[in-house]
Amino acid sequence: MRVFPACLLAVLCLPPSLRAEDFSALVIGSSNYFYRGYSKSGNTPTVRVNVDYEHRSGFYGGMWISRVDFEDRGYSDRSNTEFYPYLGYCHPLSDRWRIEASVARYLYDGRLFGKPSDYNEYSVALHYGDLISARVDLADDAYNRGGSTANYEISGRYPLSRNLSASLGLGYNQSNPMLEYDWLYWNVGLSWFFKYGALDLRYVDAADSPLGYDGLRLPELKHRYVFSLTIGF
Repeated sequence: MRVFPACLLAVLCLPPSLRAEDFSALVIGSSNYFYRGYSKSGNTPTVRVNVDYEHRSGFYGGMWISRVDFEDRGYSDRSNTEFYPYLGYCHPLSDRWRIEASVARYLYDGRLFGKPSDYNEYSVALHYGDLISARVDLADDAYNRGGSTANYEISGRYPLSRNLSASLGLGYNQSNPMLEYDWLYWNVGLSWFFKYGALDLRYVDAADSPLGYDGLRLPELKHRYVFSLTIGF
């Protein structure tokens, strides 16, 4: 885990001349940590904290910390916390379009199914305003299991009123080199925004597939409603 302090310092040890209003923080309480068609919280409630810095040049960095549960209770030194430091750059292409690239690392405070599972991920995204986003995420050694993965996702948002919006997402997780199968997943929901945060109710689902093997089993996430409360600072 020696990469973690380096990433954290790159994000937090910034020149004092940078303006404080470029920093933001979120606290998210959710009934389920749903992620690319599976649950990272064992289908139980979780809390996530995100700290982010964005510079006017387009560079940004930050980290989220989340409670996780991969349902591997039979193993010693199991992980309960996920750290996700990231660095990226967002470049405007026009008044409405912008492109974004980032690099991140998933870090765990213990092991997953008895094995170290830290790994890097590289992402590219294309955004049209705040309405449509498409992204590709690549990992050359996902969960440190010796296999590369690719995730493709498109999401859309439509404002219904000043404080209410509908959104949906569709993704395809290509994990055959690591788990010997791929799967499709999707979500749809409503978000209500208030001064310091948002409430979100979402239906999440994934295509039928066995989400794991003996060395790594991903908790299944099918036909579920997920409620989230986000507070921003």
